[in-house]
Amino acid sequence: MMGRNQRKKAENTQSQKASPSKDDHSSTSTMEQGLMENERLLMSESLFKEWIITNFGELKEHVVAQRKETRNFEKRFDEILLRIDNLERSMSELMELKNTIQELREVCTGLNTRIVQAEEGISEMSE
Repeated sequence: MMGRNQRKKAENTQSQKASPSKDDHSSTSTMEQGLMENERLLMSESLFKEWIITNFGELKEHVVAQRKETRNFEKRFDEILLRIDNLERSMSELMELKNTIQELREVCTGLNTRIVQAEEGISEMSE
């Protein structure tokens, strides 16, 4: 297998051979330019495939790590949603308690008013 630097040198040499000189530029047909471009694309694809093959293990590890991280995020989101549900229930219970306390306050206020009236009635009778 060719080393990375050797491969780059080979690419550069091939691209220099394939590319026309300034003098020949006018004589190069559109078809020849298209063929040269196709060769570059094929070489790029083969280099890309080679890169994928050599780095497959690293890519696989990265994907596995991402999957684990995603699962952890899912668990955290589930926990957060559960906490939010619990908080909403608690808020609902607090609102019920608040309403009950307000009702009790009104009852106490009514009782105090009656007690004051009863005291006034008693003091008027005792005079």
